[in-house]
Amino acid sequence: MSQKWTSKSLGSSFFQNLFCFFVKYGGRHIAYFIVYFVAVFYTLLPSVRCKASFYLKRRFPESNTFGRFFHAYRLILTFGKILADRAALGITGEIKIISSKEDQQLCRDLHSKGKGLIIITAHCGCWQTAMSCFDFMEGDKYVIYHRSKEDIDRHAHELSGEKPPVNFIDPANFGGGSVEIMSALSKNGIVCAMGDRTFGNGDNKTEVDFLGGKIDIPYSIYRIAGATGAPIAVIFFPRGRSGEIDSVIAETFFVEDKGHNAKNYFNDAQKFIKSLESFCEKYPYQFFNYYDMWK
Repeated sequence: MSQKWTSKSLGSSFFQNLFCFFVKYGGRHIAYFIVYFVAVFYTLLPSVRCKASFYLKRRFPESNTFGRFFHAYRLILTFGKILADRAALGITGEIKIISSKEDQQLCRDLHSKGKGLIIITAHCGCWQTAMSCFDFMEGDKYVIYHRSKEDIDRHAHELSGEKPPVNFIDPANFGGGSVEIMSALSKNGIVCAMGDRTFGNGDNKTEVDFLGGKIDIPYSIYRIAGATGAPIAVIFFPRGRSGEIDSVIAETFFVEDKGHNAKNYFNDAQKFIKSLESFCEKYPYQFFNYYDMWK
């Protein structure tokens, strides 16, 4: 039985405030220095190592006890640096999103069809920071995002005090936000969805193969794409060098309207999950689902 996902933040508000303090008064690299020690602290906590182990034991199945500890440390360290980068964006505005002209033009071409654009990504790399900077395209931008009281992560716009650069659609609303999503697409809006976690309606899931096991991921976004004619771009945002985020289009495709049955959208969902597997192969310490996704 897979462990139920919770929106509770992995880190504490104390450490997040500490990042912000050092970024503001010492700069990004001082915050990075602190992250090394914070990562050791969290790695020594059995509960945190356990949450990290569900993914790591599948990504590194041959690891021994020392290897698992090392992999957990690298994963938590990378996550800490990503949090520091997000704080730097909000406090100092210093971040660089790197995307090729070809990828930018591909997004514009898809969006120019007038059906809106669906971006599917995952809880990997710098997904939160990148969506605050996705400004090379015209049009209103929406992110499907639920925030509970246990989620203490502060976004860049909350740190800067500025207006959010995107509109948020809460999947906890009626119909999982489907009406709001379709309305946004009808106005040629750009909608970003997380494709690796199910939330809300228990029927909004289809089973796919991921890292040697079976997981459930949401399928309704593919059904909406089929119903509206909106193209899908699978985009990931891996962390590069200090203060840099890469923007990589892994896949683009259209979805045929296949009715209401989740199984009809298996091939579409599997396209996304195969791209996510490739991401995990290339960036093994940038996948941040700290729970047991597998059945």
